[in-house]
Amino acid sequence: MLVIYRILLILIVIIGAPFFLLKALAGRHGIRERLGYINKRNSSGRLFWFHAASVGELKILALIIPGIKAEFNDIDFAVSTTTVTGRSMAEQIFDESVMLFLQPIEIKSAIRRTINRIKPERLIVVETELWPLMLTAAVEEGLKTYLINGRMSRKSFRLYRLFRPLFLPVLRNFERLIVQTDKDGRRFEKLGAKNISVVGNVKYDQALGEKDISIPQVEFENPDNVKFVAGSIRKGEDDIFIKAIAEADDKNLPCRFILVPRHMKDVDGICAKMNMASINYILWSDYEEQSIDNKTVLIVNTMGELPGFYGIADIAFVGGSLVPIGGHDPVEPASQGKAVLFGPYMENAVEAATALLSSGGAMEVRCSNDILDFIQRVSEDRDTLKVMGKSCRNAVKMLTGASDRTVELLMKGDN
Repeated sequence: MLVIYRILLILIVIIGAPFFLLKALAGRHGIRERLGYINKRNSSGRLFWFHAASVGELKILALIIPGIKAEFNDIDFAVSTTTVTGRSMAEQIFDESVMLFLQPIEIKSAIRRTINRIKPERLIVVETELWPLMLTAAVEEGLKTYLINGRMSRKSFRLYRLFRPLFLPVLRNFERLIVQTDKDGRRFEKLGAKNISVVGNVKYDQALGEKDISIPQVEFENPDNVKFVAGSIRKGEDDIFIKAIAEADDKNLPCRFILVPRHMKDVDGICAKMNMASINYILWSDYEEQSIDNKTVLIVNTMGELPGFYGIADIAFVGGSLVPIGGHDPVEPASQGKAVLFGPYMENAVEAATALLSSGGAMEVRCSNDILDFIQRVSEDRDTLKVMGKSCRNAVKMLTGASDRTVELLMKGDN
């Protein structure tokens, strides 16, 4: 199976060669780095190579790497990212002592070239970065491989099970898989993995430790209105919220809505639907410190500002959950002490959703009527929001500690 995988990848590279050449000529796409032509490491001694795909995974490493440094000052670190954008984010997170480069293309020669230039002791991948050739080549070059903050959704499990012969050797070669939940552990075990440890989700620690959230300065005509922030909403959810907004205005509920789409490409569609429903709105990019009146919805059409908008919320809705996508992370608003709402589809964050519901700080909603009923109830009893927000933050605190346990397991036997 691994041979077939390699052949397919080589064919893809050959077919895509003209495209890659154009990208290289355009510059800033890291073609040389992806082929393993990275700067040689200047120092000698131990080095851990971490691989992370997304911004969220980089933030996990922002806790794990300092945790290792605090105990072991003789270890160097390198971080690879899948995208150029990810690398740019890594440059903001880590200081110059951490080597940064783009993930080598999934061809053994490129991976070996990368390894020979930085000479790592370990390859540590984050969450779901199971690249068969990268991990296989690492083991063949004598590296120990680890998975941290590992997760395996039901959808991913079905896919991995279909290609189990390809991933079985990779999973068997891990020194340790450090995963988020018992369910994740069982799924990895069914795929053939051994040496599995369940420690929780490092993102809980990261969320509580977040200190540099930039709170947007927004002025409302009536600042006492309940501020409802619907974050990371997806197609289909916008229809539900447009209906809820129209009915809330008809009932004169003291609530102002802020919609934050998950994808900026959806903004135009939301605006068109707002126009059809005769709902006033203003885009965040057009906001110039004017007071937003009681009949206007704020639509956030800029990237990366959701945490700040959660900061001004009285009620935070977590998107991707009223439609069967699996839900986004509810920890972000919960860690800021906000009352949290989400829909029934929270498969991607089951542990957090269950903990927040059990604490009484979160509530599941299924339609616009549920949303309106909740707004009406809390607008008449604002203390409920404070109690729910406190319960959410306490629930997140109960879930923390995974970063310390991860570091302990990674460095087991090194003391």
